[in-house]
Amino acid sequence: MDQRLTGSSPDAAPEVEMLEHVTERGVDLDGVANRIFRTAVDWIVKLLVPLAIVALMMGIARVVLDLSSVWRSPSISAAFDLLVTDILSMFVVIELLKSIIEYFEIHRLKITFILDAALVFVLREVMIGLYKREMHAAEIAALSAMLLVLGAVRIAAVRFSPDERRAIHAP
Repeated sequence: MDQRLTGSSPDAAPEVEMLEHVTERGVDLDGVANRIFRTAVDWIVKLLVPLAIVALMMGIARVVLDLSSVWRSPSISAAFDLLVTDILSMFVVIELLKSIIEYFEIHRLKITFILDAALVFVLREVMIGLYKREMHAAEIAALSAMLLVLGAVRIAAVRFSPDERRAIHAP
C-alpha cells in the first residue's frame, strides 16, 4: 500500500512502539492500583468485623442494663418502649453485619442483605411508631408504600439473581 494513503511513514514506527510500551505500562499500573485497592478494602472489612462484634456485645449489654428500668419505671409501658426500640435496633445491626460478613467471604455485596437491613429498619420504625401510638395515617401509608417497594425489589433481586441465572443456564 502507498504510505501516503495509510498516513504512516517509516519514521512512525518508533512512535507506535513507544505508544504500545506506554499502553503496556498503563495496564501494569492499573493492575497494581486494583491490587492495592482490593488489599485496602480487605483490611478495612477485616477491621470492621471485630468492631461490629464489639458493638453488638455493647448493644446486648445495653439491653440487659435497660431491663432494670422495667423494675424502676412507674409504668411498664414506658420501660418496654425503650426495650422494644433497643431490641429492634439490634436486628438492624445484625442484618448489616450479615452483609459485611458476606462481603468478606465472596468480595461482593449482595443486594438482598442490604434490602433485608432496609426492610428491618423500616419495620422497626413502623413497629416503634405503632407501639408508642405516635404515627399518623399519612406516615403509616408512606412507610407501608416503602415496605411494598422494598419487598418487591427484594423479590426481584432473588428472582433475577446472577447466581440463579448461572444455575439455570449451566450445562
